[in-house]
Amino acid sequence: MDKRITLKIAKIEDEAKDIKTFTFKHKLDAKPGQFIMLTDFEGGEKPFSISDCTKEEFSITVKRIGEFTSRLFQKCVGDYVSIRGAYGSSFFISKNKVLLVGGGYAVPTFYFFAKVLLEAGADITLINGARTKAEHIFADRFNELDIKAINATDDGSFGEKGTAVDVAERILANQLVSKLQPNKLVSKPQLGDTKHFQAGAWKRENKKKFDFVYASGPEMMMKTLQPLLKGVDYEFLFERYMKCAIGICGNCTMDPLGIRLCVEGPVLPKKLMEQLTEFGKYHRDAAGKRVKY
Repeated sequence: MDKRITLKIAKIEDEAKDIKTFTFKHKLDAKPGQFIMLTDFEGGEKPFSISDCTKEEFSITVKRIGEFTSRLFQKCVGDYVSIRGAYGSSFFISKNKVLLVGGGYAVPTFYFFAKVLLEAGADITLINGARTKAEHIFADRFNELDIKAINATDDGSFGEKGTAVDVAERILANQLVSKLQPNKLVSKPQLGDTKHFQAGAWKRENKKKFDFVYASGPEMMMKTLQPLLKGVDYEFLFERYMKCAIGICGNCTMDPLGIRLCVEGPVLPKKLMEQLTEFGKYHRDAAGKRVKY
């Protein structure tokens, strides 16, 4: 869809410091993993992953990191922006036992995805990781879904201590599933209450291995996760600089395949991931110049 649409901001929600969710009343017909291009009429256009999408509305969750997003954060409900999309590839919808590994402000796209997976009948375990409790987002939203949600922070201030990859490594190595939801505190848990568990309460469940693993987060997080996924099918969601969104400018290509993240991506399957020589080594700036990680 290349047609540009002007939309009114219907709702703005504060998720954490410098992270907000913007909701628009519009039937987008997007799929999990896809993105939109948005402009505020004041200069420039940026891609944003879709954190939720229904028949009536869609949402994007944005971190303030520069001039463009700082202007967006000054917008109020009722202000207008312009969008085009949705663009790009989407996640494969598995109906089996899946693991979602998310980090930082890239986690919200898994909220939209998890709802679609549940409709397909998938058994979902989600790892929601962040550096600190103050930066951890969407825990309450995921708790409302019928999934196994594991919260983690690098400093241990919320949920399991360690990165999302640290937790994934423990789970993949032992096929353990955590029933822990540490942000819900119950002084006297009732017998049979499966929604509340004490910290560190790991329990052996279904030993059947995960059929599919999905990751959305910083590129170096996914690079660290990749060696743990031998013998498991997977897909990674990339968030890199995109300019045209329709495969013309070439700014989002990846070596050596020349795949365009705005067209063949941003979701890439295992078969392509194993061929990318620049993955986790460098990315490109607005001018297309290589920038080392």
